[in-house]
Amino acid sequence: MAASETREPRQTRAIEKKNKIIEAGFKLFCEKGYHYTNTNEIAKEAGVSTGIVYHYFKDKKAILLATVGQMVPSFDHEIINKLCVSKDRRELEIFLSETIDRDIDFHKLFKAAHEEFLTMCHSDPDIAEYMKGFQDKGLSRIADTIVSNGSTISNPYEKVDIIYHMIDQYCDAVVFSKREKIDYNIMKELLIKNIMNLLYIN
Repeated sequence: MAASETREPRQTRAIEKKNKIIEAGFKLFCEKGYHYTNTNEIAKEAGVSTGIVYHYFKDKKAILLATVGQMVPSFDHEIINKLCVSKDRRELEIFLSETIDRDIDFHKLFKAAHEEFLTMCHSDPDIAEYMKGFQDKGLSRIADTIVSNGSTISNPYEKVDIIYHMIDQYCDAVVFSKREKIDYNIMKELLIKNIMNLLYIN
């Protein structure tokens, strides 16, 4: 039974245990899906007791949200560190291509849990609210970086949002709904071209 209160670890060993639980949850959610994974399995994968899991997380949903908050931001972090529209155009095109490829890899990794997670975003108010805040924060940080780099791009916040959804839709198409008549390499080239137009044309 879940504890009524959870604790935020302060000591190194406690932080490591919590991170192992998050990593184990992420691994199992990716392999089996969220609904087919239970906290006992997560505890076993993390090498801790079920009691320790509930020491740090109220329930399985809390572990899911922690995986989103800790595992996914690495993409945003890399984008924020590397994205600078004053770079050479070819360099930026290569960076965008690599970012899209990595996003596709992530979609493939998370494939088992993807559909049910999207369903939960629509049906579970807690997850919907968390994801909205997560996206707002991440996309705003990227747009803030563009502005702080001295870019003269107009409407950076709107354009970052458009680019995010364009890339996400492309990755969904590649991983979940490929069509025979579509050349996805050409589609990727067109996607990058459109992103470059958004970034460089005011």
